[in-house]
Amino acid sequence: MDNEVVSNTASNTSKPAAGTTSVNAEIAEIMAEFEQLEADFGIELTARLGAAAENDILDEALAGTVFAAPSAETGGTLSLLDIADGNTGGQEGFFDVFKPVVNAIKNRAQKIIAKIVKLVRKLAKYAPCIPLVAKAVRSFAAKKYGTALKDALAAFACIQSKA
Repeated sequence: MDNEVVSNTASNTSKPAAGTTSVNAEIAEIMAEFEQLEADFGIELTARLGAAAENDILDEALAGTVFAAPSAETGGTLSLLDIADGNTGGQEGFFDVFKPVVNAIKNRAQKIIAKIVKLVRKLAKYAPCIPLVAKAVRSFAAKKYGTALKDALAAFACIQSKA
């Protein structure tokens, strides 16, 4: 026991709490779900994740004006998310062709929203995100699966800002 130093002090290395690591893993898993959805269907959702909330305000202001992107009813093109919302551009039988794709989008939306609901219920710091999560759930319940995904992404952006 010569020259042996015994210390009663705890180590100063900071490690994330076990719960924090779990939450970060859940957030990463949800992000991976969005990225896989984009890759599988060739849609772009997450590009605006880092964008300011003012862009959402601008989108809402543009809706229904001459400045809005043309809709399918005015000769524009339908996106898969529009089709997943049940918009057919007024074409008969159009939806039937895309029904398997819409079902796949529906299943992905359900999976993503369920993960977001679970995460928001887990920690009080995500309470400000609850209205956005509720909006995604309501859109899904209304069978507006494309809108539900957009709403889920907004809720996810809120969660990321609180993480």
